[in-house]
Amino acid sequence: MTVALPVHAAGDDGSFPAAEEVGGEVFPAGLQPGDEFPMDVQLFDLEGKELTLGDIASGKPTLLTFFISAAPASVAELSNIEKFAAGKDINIVFANSDSVGTALLGGPEAQIPETVRTVNIIKAEEKLNTPMYVAPNNVFTPEGLSNRLGFRGLPTSYLIDAEGKVVRSFVGQRDWMDGDLELISAAQQGN
Repeated sequence: MTVALPVHAAGDDGSFPAAEEVGGEVFPAGLQPGDEFPMDVQLFDLEGKELTLGDIASGKPTLLTFFISAAPASVAELSNIEKFAAGKDINIVFANSDSVGTALLGGPEAQIPETVRTVNIIKAEEKLNTPMYVAPNNVFTPEGLSNRLGFRGLPTSYLIDAEGKVVRSFVGQRDWMDGDLELISAAQQGN
């Protein structure tokens, strides 16, 4: 009889990191209302061209939604947001923050092109009109997007005002309601 020994995964296999691997915090507090949203967040458009969030959101009230392509509920939320936000005066941005099976598809150099391909498929299949991007996220470094911004659940949406400040955030699927996209300043929220 052969006994199977546990397999220990490498740091880039998609498993959840230990606290010491991400700078000591498994659940950092994350961005709060009134915080500046980092406009230097790296994105890739649906042709694989690199840009930053500032290139597409600077000076505009924006609802930025990070999603994961591997979770149907996360993808379904994109349609819900698009329908809810239709006709509202707000910049909507969808950003996929997972990577597609790069170990199987050619290694790290295939990460962005394969993920761009996947996002293009999602956009077509879901019949979405909202701009979609790839937001590389390395959960194993403190600088990784989810660690830097402090999000864990996907989808996570940030309502950002025209000055680049977080107004509020939403985690998971939701029943969007009137008032959710109101751009109340952090100062007004405290009153």
